[in-house]
Amino acid sequence: MASEVLSPWRSQALPLHLAIVGFVPVMNNRPTPPHQGQGPAPAPTLLSIVQHNCLGSWNVFLSLFVSFREATTYPSIVLLQDPPVNKAHLPSFNCFKSFFPPVRKPRVAAYVHMSFLSNYMVLPRFKGADDVLALDISSNEPLFNTDFHSFRVINAYSTNTADHRVHSVSPEVLFPDLGFPLLVLGDLKIHNALSDPLRHFSSREISSSTPCFEKGAQSGFCLLNPPREYTRFPLVGTARPSVIDLSFANAALLPLVKIWEASLP
Repeated sequence: MASEVLSPWRSQALPLHLAIVGFVPVMNNRPTPPHQGQGPAPAPTLLSIVQHNCLGSWNVFLSLFVSFREATTYPSIVLLQDPPVNKAHLPSFNCFKSFFPPVRKPRVAAYVHMSFLSNYMVLPRFKGADDVLALDISSNEPLFNTDFHSFRVINAYSTNTADHRVHSVSPEVLFPDLGFPLLVLGDLKIHNALSDPLRHFSSREISSSTPCFEKGAQSGFCLLNPPREYTRFPLVGTARPSVIDLSFANAALLPLVKIWEASLP
């Protein structure tokens, strides 16, 4: 799991109520309506975004959201790769609204806290694919104490194709040229010396990751992951940890990122 905190989020914001968590998740295609007083709301002046690969498992999904109980505030946005799907339905969780591509088995999803939705306009964009989505967030008031009124986050689950140099989500989709803050993150299935400098890379791994990192650099993006901070730990002892969950910020967003960390629920 990786998380980013952007601060300050809004020049002025109303305080949000903090309360005790007591949630029972259910499986359906629409989130359970939030109950007033349940769960700690996101911090009013910090935008906290969490990323996690659920491995298609309901247990992983539940473990992640239950882990938020230990925090004083909920994240504003939770971005998932490989979420659990049951008959084209994704799990719901109280106080969150889900967004995901309108396909039978979406590979990405976004869960946005209801209190965040009550203060900001959120427009999902699916780009006609099951493995990438974007959230366009806007407000009538300036965001991040800047002149920007818009912010975009792209969530991707990029998988290998028959050609190891080509992934299901292209670098052009990941790194558009925008004039406002943009956060790009996801499970990109690539290994590179910038994220894991002490690892020995095969020529195949290098040629697989180079197009993505080159396009990101050309478009002015910066990798947020600290070097060798692992985001994936193997389930078997014969494999090694790796850094495949990556986060990038464009030039407009980079000065506003306060914290990036990798942790497990």
